[in-house]
Amino acid sequence: MYTVEFEEKDAVITVLCEEDSQEDVQVIIGDDGTTFIRQFQDYKNEYDVICMTYNQLLDILSAINSTAGMFRVVRKV
Repeated sequence: MYTVEFEEKDAVITVLCEEDSQEDVQVIIGDDGTTFIRQFQDYKNEYDVICMTYNQLLDILSAINSTAGMFRVVRKV
């Protein structure tokens, strides 16, 4: 299950763990393409944060159904 919210300059996707065994994961995509993935960690009382480009996020999405190997995604503009 997930939610999508559009804020002033960001899109915020929150992915909820339906089994309640993990904390929610948020993907925050800024209007400049900067993308953050974060998850709150109770034991640290803070978020773990990864920062990447939007193209890196798209590469991750492409890789999910990929076979083993090295690939380059060519995007049409």
